[in-house]
Amino acid sequence: MRDDVPAALPLIAFATGLLAGGGVATALGLAATAALIWRWSRRLSIAIAILSLGLVLSPCEDAHPPATERFTTIVAPIESDWSVRDRYHVLHCTSFEANGVRFDAPISLYARFEPKTIEREAAIRSEGFLRKAEGGRYSMSVKSPRLMSYVGEVSPLAPATWNRIAEQRLRRYATAYPIEIAMIEALVLGRGERLSDEAKQNFRRGGTYHLLVFSGLQIAIAAAVIAFALRWAGAPRISDWSLIAFASIAPLFIGPTASVSRSSVGIALYAISRLLKRPTSFENLWCVAALARLILVPADIFDPAFHLTYAGAGALIFVGKPMATRVRWLAYAIAAELVITPLTLFHFHQFALGGSLMTIVLTPIIFVMLIAGAAFCATEITPLLFVIGLLNRLCTALNDVAAPMSGFFAAPAAASIAIGLLGALLAIVLFHGQVRAIAIALALTIPTTAAIVRHASHRRTQQPQIAFLDVGQGDSILLRSGTRNVLVDGGGRSGDPRFGETVLLPLLVDRGVRKVDIVILSHAHPDHCGGLPAVIEQLDVGQVWLSPRRLRGECAQRMLEAIRESRTPIHLIHDRTLATAGELRIEALAGRRNYRRATENNSSVVVRVTTRGRSLLLTGDIESEAEADLAPLIGAVDILKVPHHGSRSSSTPPLLAAARPRLAMISCGARNWFGHPHSSVMKSLSERHIRTWRTDLSGTIDVEINGAIFCRPQFDTPR
Repeated sequence: MRDDVPAALPLIAFATGLLAGGGVATALGLAATAALIWRWSRRLSIAIAILSLGLVLSPCEDAHPPATERFTTIVAPIESDWSVRDRYHVLHCTSFEANGVRFDAPISLYARFEPKTIEREAAIRSEGFLRKAEGGRYSMSVKSPRLMSYVGEVSPLAPATWNRIAEQRLRRYATAYPIEIAMIEALVLGRGERLSDEAKQNFRRGGTYHLLVFSGLQIAIAAAVIAFALRWAGAPRISDWSLIAFASIAPLFIGPTASVSRSSVGIALYAISRLLKRPTSFENLWCVAALARLILVPADIFDPAFHLTYAGAGALIFVGKPMATRVRWLAYAIAAELVITPLTLFHFHQFALGGSLMTIVLTPIIFVMLIAGAAFCATEITPLLFVIGLLNRLCTALNDVAAPMSGFFAAPAAASIAIGLLGALLAIVLFHGQVRAIAIALALTIPTTAAIVRHASHRRTQQPQIAFLDVGQGDSILLRSGTRNVLVDGGGRSGDPRFGETVLLPLLVDRGVRKVDIVILSHAHPDHCGGLPAVIEQLDVGQVWLSPRRLRGECAQRMLEAIRESRTPIHLIHDRTLATAGELRIEALAGRRNYRRATENNSSVVVRVTTRGRSLLLTGDIESEAEADLAPLIGAVDILKVPHHGSRSSSTPPLLAAARPRLAMISCGARNWFGHPHSSVMKSLSERHIRTWRTDLSGTIDVEINGAIFCRPQFDTPR
């Protein structure tokens, strides 16, 4: 039996157990494991034991989750530094205690003030409203320094303390050299908190963001230096023991991330095999490293970082290496593209074609930056910072060259990802050499093809459609007719400058939208305009409609900057501005006067849409004063987007009497802090026998108009 098969079999069995226990791909995974057991019956007992272990360790929801939406005291270990995002300081922790009970779930703390500098403190104690976000992550907003304090100190002997001491030495130079110090901390210390959003986005566009963080590259370089130096000195056994010690300390110094863990486990196993005089293959090292990581951290079976780091290394070992010819680097680049693309589409709705080629180009530059950064940490020679700054500008320019080949796209269905990855793992076990490489490549074209088919099938609508997108506590409505698209508002979330990339853009591209003919902003509050800068930057936007009234604030400035950089035309809305998009007739109504109360809300642009004999009224956040002015102008409509998320200051009797809607749509966040929609609004709608839909209960609501009106909620039952 080939030397790379024994390690692959238990990996598949264990991963199947995790997925089956978690309720994902149960039947498919168990069937595959049964087939493997049948083929290699002599390994039956081992496979069953490992499968059972996977079932036992399978990550699942905690039976007693912490109470959310209430004032809570949490204590979380400090593993990183504060980063600045928009108007907030953010601290990410991997676990926490809530009212004395431990939970192995990540939490992000948002401080609306500048927190005290972290030095050698072990944990943070914070009080505030605990909220649960998507993906099992929790968040807490801390409103006052009096509600937050540091607890205890880390041991001076702990490797993590050495990392902090090095970071504190660098902190003295951060004011004069912010970019250079940020790069050193990321590359040498694995602390990317100081990296600016602009720098991160530049590397993401080039498909080289993985080079910015401490990963297998740094681990491999350091291990190679240790091994070469000791073997050159004539101490091969000491070299092997040193590699084991280094592989043990590195995760403690940097943090046990998936990439660091993969490299450390692989290096340790390699050294152990040399000490035992039992040589092994890179294939086996990859399989055993993945298996060890999953046994230690079972939740990684669903973690994008785990998927990407092991898929990237596996692409080079199982696809690139067998297919390598005279142009070896090209084979490795193509292999990485085939394997990584479906995963980045699935997790992030993004692609970066040519990212592997750009990685090859930038790797030597990053290597020199790494060496220069390590030298600066040791010597603090200032000219080294100028070298790092020059190389960083070179990386930025090269990433800009690759940027046109990147963007957002529809994600493949989860089933296609499961089939593709299972097929690739089966190919690892069943085949060998180039046949195996071809089989893996074919298996991983399945999810990429599924994404392309999904995009193509949604590019055009047969009937006019309106989608009330589930963007949480905010508004975003997509109007579609044929290939024409109009977006009214873009949702948003305070303290989350990447809301557009992480929430809004995925919702749009999954519907086949890569071009928006008109973007309309009702008013410049963050929960309406927060996601629009990303749309303007990343998609093809024809024009942006803005009201000349009350366009101010930080969110408005970010949107105007995106408009300026993309050179998108602006159309200023005046009363009854008209446009057509396919079968949609769009009429925008601007406020006629200044309002003393809730000026921004009452100045919201109101949009009336008519198509196929049906009408829709989108009301932004207008309140009672603006509603009184609007009521005589609108006439009856079929669908009303309830103003201001169902606030009690809106949806007054004059508006409801004038509009006489059959359907009411309320866009609000689940368990939001404002109590939207208010009970009085729900009562008013019920008394008028108006059928009401809510995004907090039903998710995104798709409305299709073809004479009749058909509503399809994302969730069949309330959340």
